[in-house]
Amino acid sequence: MCGVIGIIGNEPVCKDLVRGLHALQHRGIQSSGMISYSSVEQQFSPPIRGTGSSTEVFRSDQGSSRDNVAIGHNRYATSGDDASRDAQPIYIQRPGLAIAHNGQIANYTSLRRKLEMLGSYSFFTNCDVETLLFALAQNLILKKSHQATDTSSFVREKLFPALKITMDSQEEYSATGSYSIVAIIANHGLLAFKDPHGVRPLSFARKDQGGIVQYAFASETTAFHFLKGFQDFQELSPGEAIFVDFNLQVYSDKIYPQQEKFCPFEIVYFAQVDSELRGQKVYDARYKLGRSIASAFSHLKDRVDAVMPVPKSPIPAAIALAKEWRKPYGGIVPRPSHSPIRAFQQEARRRKQSIDDKLIFIRSHINRKKIGLVDDSVVRGETSKEVVSKLYDLGAEEVHLFLTFPPYIGICAGGIDTPLQEELLLNGNGKEDIEQARKFIGSTTLNFLPSKQMLRAVNLTPETACLGCTQKKYPFDMSGYSEFQALRKKHRVKACDG
Repeated sequence: MCGVIGIIGNEPVCKDLVRGLHALQHRGIQSSGMISYSSVEQQFSPPIRGTGSSTEVFRSDQGSSRDNVAIGHNRYATSGDDASRDAQPIYIQRPGLAIAHNGQIANYTSLRRKLEMLGSYSFFTNCDVETLLFALAQNLILKKSHQATDTSSFVREKLFPALKITMDSQEEYSATGSYSIVAIIANHGLLAFKDPHGVRPLSFARKDQGGIVQYAFASETTAFHFLKGFQDFQELSPGEAIFVDFNLQVYSDKIYPQQEKFCPFEIVYFAQVDSELRGQKVYDARYKLGRSIASAFSHLKDRVDAVMPVPKSPIPAAIALAKEWRKPYGGIVPRPSHSPIRAFQQEARRRKQSIDDKLIFIRSHINRKKIGLVDDSVVRGETSKEVVSKLYDLGAEEVHLFLTFPPYIGICAGGIDTPLQEELLLNGNGKEDIEQARKFIGSTTLNFLPSKQMLRAVNLTPETACLGCTQKKYPFDMSGYSEFQALRKKHRVKACDG
């Protein structure tokens, strides 16, 4: 899971882009980067990329003071083995294309082999987006994009047809999987597009304030709120592409739309509460999840004395549950100085340590009480186990764990770093599976919100949601994914050893 942002305007944009990256820092802090371009000088500035959060990477250098288009990236790695080398955005000189990506290319290994066989592409990274970059570049070459006489003909006759080839899994150089992309195309402008199923979020907005005009794309609208002045928010649809040229002319087309399969985990866990997804504020969706828990597990109401969340994602749900059940709220709060990265995103050796590093437990709200603990999900189970154990150490009599997300039973091949089944706590969602998970975690009861209620709260249906991690039903071809799994396992070992 990563954060991407792109801005184009009639004035320099790099400072705004860096601020937008800061607003998306919760989506990844393993590396951050930016590349920018001047339409006046018709050249790219040297990219700024580094390991760590955007705050760390851009502490002393916030980019060019002249460039009027830029793209940026915050990385939470799902591929690769070197955080520095695999940092984005990445660039190819011909045809002058820079790209940043959120998602995962499921056919990475087979597509890479095809491109390497051409003899025209040298891979510098082990990041999956490099295959998409080269595939799009190759398809632009096949469409003879250099023959376009102006930007309008380039977009309609070359770029959009090349994107269709890139999205169509039946084509030779196509990318299968989930991807939300921002890209700069030299001499032309700023591009954004989504995969055919629209698995990952990407929104578009416009600012026209005091003579300054900007168009922006971002993984979440929280970036637009933070930058201020943006309006007319629009979420890109599955298979849609939007291009903005240097005259700030907007072109859009639904290039290769298929049945939508949006990731519900984006709303339940990843997104900031002030972002808009699926037509509602994320805060409101999570609040509805809490009300759904109150209804689904009303039989446990009298067994709970106090309700508290595992900060931060489930806070709105816990507030709603406490209100519905008329129970006291609170007892666990985040430390003000805790790292912006979540326990879910950390290496196994750091997760246990992170509980006390990022949470403060209030003994007086816990001792001799039966706790209703609200969290968003159980993936590996280690965080839940540590929190439950801590509550018992502080005198809790019972701990009833409520999850706003159904059992996480399948790998994610679309942008969350859970590529291996053996690292998941649950392999099924039957009663016996749940009971084994409860024993591992140590809670009195373990209660997952059913899929139907979860989807309703986040404005999705079984038809419009990706159900890979909850039902092992994936929206794209997984036939060659085992090869990527083996590679990811190898890269993880190398990264840990390094």
